[in-house]
Amino acid sequence: MPGQETCAPPVIVTLPAQINAATAEQAAGQISAAFTPGVTVVIADLTCTACRDCSAIRHLLRAHRKATVRGGQVRFAIRPGGPLHRITEFAGTHPLLAVYPTLQHAIKADYPRHPAIARRPGGHHHRIAI
Repeated sequence: MPGQETCAPPVIVTLPAQINAATAEQAAGQISAAFTPGVTVVIADLTCTACRDCSAIRHLLRAHRKATVRGGQVRFAIRPGGPLHRITEFAGTHPLLAVYPTLQHAIKADYPRHPAIARRPGGHHHRIAI
């Protein structure tokens, strides 16, 4: 319909099994690069990612901030109880980020972990692996 905006489905960026200070910048770059025209939601799949370096979290926060400034949203799928979940909780980043326990929750955005999350119709998504 004329005058009606259409949005691309969420893009999923699957991050590597291990993120450290050296690889986190590349991971954040992949998240930011996924925001192609029309894409408003990128899901960072960190469900199989280990991270023992708090400095790596800063790069992920930077990707989140960059998306927010541009009107986008990064949803982070982080496995509960894993090392990355503990680090982000310890660093106090959970209230700042849209964190979901599984990739499916992040896709559906039906798990109330962040007040700014709105459920998206459809269910279609694209996947990018790095």
